Amino acid sequence: MALPDERTPAFYEAAFERARPQIERIRAQIPRFPAPVLRVQRVGQLDADLLDQELTDLLAEPLKAALQKVHPAQERQRHAELYLLLRLLLYKFSIYDRSASYGAMLQNLKYRNEWVHRAHRAHAGTSTARDAPLSPIQLGLYPLLTIVLPYLYGKGRSYMTSHQYDQAPRESPQFVVYSLADHAHRLWNLVALLNFALFLWNGKYRTVTDRVLGMRLTYANRSLQRNVSFEFLNRQLVWNAFTEFLLFLLPLIKPQRVLRRMARWPSHPVVLGALHDTLPERLSRRLGLVKDDEDGVVRLASRARKRTYGKYWYLPKECCALCFERLERAAGVDVDHVSIPPPHATLPNPDPLHPNKGLVATRQKRDQSAAEQVSQRASERAQRLEARRAARKAATASRSADHEPTLEDTSPNGIKYMDAILVTPYQTLPCAQKGRSCQYCYYCIADKLLDEDMGEDLQAGGGWACLRCGDYVYGAERVVVEST
Repeated sequence: MALPDERTPAFYEAAFERARPQIERIRAQIPRFPAPVLRVQRVGQLDADLLDQELTDLLAEPLKAALQKVHPAQERQRHAELYLLLRLLLYKFSIYDRSASYGAMLQNLKYRNEWVHRAHRAHAGTSTARDAPLSPIQLGLYPLLTIVLPYLYGKGRSYMTSHQYDQAPRESPQFVVYSLADHAHRLWNLVALLNFALFLWNGKYRTVTDRVLGMRLTYANRSLQRNVSFEFLNRQLVWNAFTEFLLFLLPLIKPQRVLRRMARWPSHPVVLGALHDTLPERLSRRLGLVKDDEDGVVRLASRARKRTYGKYWYLPKECCALCFERLERAAGVDVDHVSIPPPHATLPNPDPLHPNKGLVATRQKRDQSAAEQVSQRASERAQRLEARRAARKAATASRSADHEPTLEDTSPNGIKYMDAILVTPYQTLPCAQKGRSCQYCYYCIADKLLDEDMGEDLQAGGGWACLRCGDYVYGAERVVVEST
């Protein structure tokens, strides 16, 4: 039996004693172990530059608007100086004070002095826990190379362009300076391209200035999550694909036609007929649903067949109303207004020089100035009344209700009826079935009824309103002349 003060050694003590020298040797080498290689995401560095540009443009907009209100010319002349001042202010409050631009702060990035890390080769390019701050030389040269020099180059380029240095003789100093500036700009673009290729390869220096000054973007807080959010990118891709699909689809589906059909769907005869049969009579009358006695089609009260005269009811039978309408439009006459004549209407006076008709009265009204209209308002009212009475008397005396104009006459707007004579006459349906002689040229009526947009009117409104009788036309047939 063992004594109480005696202790049995643990099973691992022998192994620990054998490994103790090796453990001490490893502990002594820990300070000399290299740190892991620093890898900064390239997309974060590029996004930081884009954010800085957007911030500059965002701050410049209100300043430009204010300058434009004070002096519009100054806003255009001092555009470069405005951006120079903004960039210098942003540099002072961002990189100079915090070693990081505002875009880099949003991306959890900051600048460090890579020259110091290169001096310590053991920590060169590693993710050490402590980054060296930027030196005064770097802080002073960075705005000079990235802000001041581009401003000076832009001003010099604009000066040389305005003074036509590029068109000067080749031996002149002006052309030499312009050539040197052009070659320097091309060389700088080439160097920037090579630097961007190296940046894509190792991800160290985003711009040539950062490489020359030894300013490298690193993570400000390495414990934060560094996953890239593709939410905005996905949204942009979705909208881009959607807009491209719409650009491909819209020419095929003709959106104006679809929208017109959607707007007319509630007034479709089938829908209106179902509503008329379903709703009570009082409610359908309140909604303006009217059933036509001739064809039995239900229409809205605004589209009911109330007109018994067309726009050109007074034209001779040998004239095409569509040709006459086209002639009036070419002459600049307003033909959109349809005046429905009274039951006992007389035909309009064909004299273009009538004091109250045609283009002569319109030209006379346009020639009057505003001052004359104010001073002669009372006298004009009396003159209008007298002119209307004289026009009524003259029209009643010259034209009777059963008199029709001939091809030798002239319209009130100064257009000859002979210019709108029928060519290959076609009579419209159902006008011909009702005993009316509504005839049009074949080309005119075919172009009107076979139009793509007219198909919607034929379905939704029941036809096209005839320019002679006002009835809704749905077809046409050739006029058959019986031989004697």
